[in-house]
Amino acid sequence: MDIKYLIDYFAHASVKFTDVFTKKMEPGEVDAGRTTAPEKCGLVVPLAGSAIFSFNGTPYMMEPGMIAHAGPQMPIEVRATGHKGWEYAVVHYSLPTEEINLYPLAEQHFLINTGFNTQIISHVQQLVESYSFPGNMAVFKSKTLFMNLLEDILVAAKMQVLDSASELMEQALQYIHENYAQQISVSNISMELGIERRRFAYLFEQHTGMNPSTYITEYRIRRAKDLLEYGGIPVAEIAECVGYVDCFYFSRVFKKCTGLSPSAYRKLKIEEARYV
Repeated sequence: MDIKYLIDYFAHASVKFTDVFTKKMEPGEVDAGRTTAPEKCGLVVPLAGSAIFSFNGTPYMMEPGMIAHAGPQMPIEVRATGHKGWEYAVVHYSLPTEEINLYPLAEQHFLINTGFNTQIISHVQQLVESYSFPGNMAVFKSKTLFMNLLEDILVAAKMQVLDSASELMEQALQYIHENYAQQISVSNISMELGIERRRFAYLFEQHTGMNPSTYITEYRIRRAKDLLEYGGIPVAEIAECVGYVDCFYFSRVFKKCTGLSPSAYRKLKIEEARYV
């Protein structure tokens, strides 16, 4: 689930807390042959242990740090796994009928990776406790806790995306540094990392402050500068060493980046070296 769509959904949809419950299951126990609640959406929040949750036949591995969203009246199966007991909470919310068609996410099942987060578990436990009490003050507190829980989930999920994106972009940088002498492109790198080209370009620019093509060019020119300071290497050979098959094209790119042709840059460095 793209966190941007999820934030947009909860920011604009008129979500309303309805109820919450918890359930425990023994290892190996199976809960099947039923559906999710009618006219309600739900967040399944693992509290302990692990299980395989299936919505409409699609299985999700569940444990603390992973939250599942489900729409109304979906066939469900729960299979507790591992050696510990499985415990989870289901937080139900609803949308006004007129908004259902505006927000397709309400009727979809998907997984939200929050990472293990004690604050999320704490807010769920507080919500369960508040919901058990009668009175308007308890109702108001439950509404507040529900919105706090949503905020915790969205912030944690966004941090997971940023952390994983940062790691992925470091891999992209390493790939460029190791393969700049080859005929690499933005498409090559995005395919290597298994990410859509436009999203890769966006994440790369967020991480480095420049688009991937500009970074590749500037890195190649930096390496070319290093080689040009060694006077014996022909310009054509340097061009090939930094990933340019066409020496004339390399010279144009080099001059655009530095204001000097490769030969002029080399001459300048030789002159500077005489006075050091």
